Amino acid sequence: MSFRPGFGNLRTLTGRLAAFFMLISLVIAVVVVQLFVEGLRWSEDQMSQRRMLIDRDEAVARFKTGSSGVVSLDELTIAYNDMQLVPELYREYLEGVGDYLGEPLELPGEPEHMIYKGQYDDNGQVRDIVLLSQVDRIEFTSEELVSVGAVVVGLVILLMLVFVALLHRLSRYLIQPLIDLAEQLQQQSGQSQMPFSIPAQAADEFQLLTQHLNLYRIELNETLKREKAFARYASHELRTPLTIAKGAGKLLGRTELTDYQRRQAGRISDATEQMIMMVDALLSIVRHERNTDADPLRLIKRAELEKIIASNSLQAQDKALQLELQIAGEPQTRATTAVLEMVLGNLLRNAIAATPRGTIVVFVTEEALEVIDQGTGLTATPDKDGHGLGLMIVDDFSRRYGWTFTLENAEKHGCRARILFSRQPSYDTA
Repeated sequence: MSFRPGFGNLRTLTGRLAAFFMLISLVIAVVVVQLFVEGLRWSEDQMSQRRMLIDRDEAVARFKTGSSGVVSLDELTIAYNDMQLVPELYREYLEGVGDYLGEPLELPGEPEHMIYKGQYDDNGQVRDIVLLSQVDRIEFTSEELVSVGAVVVGLVILLMLVFVALLHRLSRYLIQPLIDLAEQLQQQSGQSQMPFSIPAQAADEFQLLTQHLNLYRIELNETLKREKAFARYASHELRTPLTIAKGAGKLLGRTELTDYQRRQAGRISDATEQMIMMVDALLSIVRHERNTDADPLRLIKRAELEKIIASNSLQAQDKALQLELQIAGEPQTRATTAVLEMVLGNLLRNAIAATPRGTIVVFVTEEALEVIDQGTGLTATPDKDGHGLGLMIVDDFSRRYGWTFTLENAEKHGCRARILFSRQPSYDTA
């Protein structure tokens, strides 16, 4: 999978930034259009009110020069100096109102008018004056407001697209070092010797991040080298005392011994053999980590499985348990005999410790190896006799060789430990 930032991929940082700013731009566009329309309406009202004040002065002048009753100032505005002459609907609206200038909120059946009501002095007599102006004829219609709003929306969308395109280019430029690091992490998986690198003109924060990633990688490599060296040296150093113990055990077996002493000598010999196998397994791990193709691909034969089961049979006999081997196929693996004995031996010892009575089945196919016991199964409380460390060793070997290790409850009772070399149906315990 390559890291390609874009608008359509919201999982990338660039895509999320673009989506966020597009959402903000849409909100801003809606707010701008609303403010623009409201501003137009407010400016229209202010213009109409100023025009009404100018018309008022003209009407007052005419009334003072002899005009009376109803005076038509122009095609839009009519002036009254007698409330009884004002149309009834407006007269009722203005009843009890003092000075007034504005548009009535609701006068059903009438066109929109701007109304002015005030008073003027006519030779010492205070008289009422009312002006009605059909402002709807000069104000924007709903269709015109929609058209203007559409133009504003179009301009905002155009600016938004330009802004998002610039943001995309800018964000790609700013986070390109981070994208490069992510691609290097993916491409260099398993190649811990290769350092991370980003362009020299990248931001200081990315330079610092790259430097620390390289430092961590160096520290990790040093740790892995020390671990491999320890496993290699410890394995070689353990061989000598184990060989001595094995030879001494054989010499002891040739002497006159009681039955009890002979059984104990057998246990010593078996334990020594297991230790030698563990040392061989550790050496095999070191060799496998150096070169994954160092060990040849081979088949796991019945004789090899029977030998591993036999080496763990004494513990099963002490608990009167039966160990049963069922083979439906021979799997392929690069693991050595020592590794396989360590893995299967740990699974068997764990199953024996968890099973009070019954049969433990080792089921093998071309794709998987399973150990099914008849114990209590997986519980929240660990068994005090369980081998948690042994299962950790099995899981570690599985990860190193690319196997899949699972531990789950069986269908009816007990537990199923499964190593999957590749996909294959499970053994039915029914």
